[in-house]
Amino acid sequence: MATNSVPDISTLEKLRQVLKTVTDAALFIEQILAASGVAGFDSAGVERITTAFGNLAAIAIQAAHDVADKEITPDSVPALLPVNTPLAPPAEG
Repeated sequence: MATNSVPDISTLEKLRQVLKTVTDAALFIEQILAASGVAGFDSAGVERITTAFGNLAAIAIQAAHDVADKEITPDSVPALLPVNTPLAPPAEG
């Protein structure tokens, strides 16, 4: 999961590649969570999970834009959110 590259999904084969990439990213996140055990995460584990979720989000954003045949812009990404989903700053812990 070193990169966020996502293939163009204009063909069925490319769609299969995107689905495989999404599945691989989800499995990677699952492995990290399973390896964390009951004791929780250290800072390196948290960083790996954050990166993995970032990669997964990038894949989903690119795929949604490719399907809609739209360019990614600062306004196009929030437009993907359901209407009733408010954006809020992260909770402080």
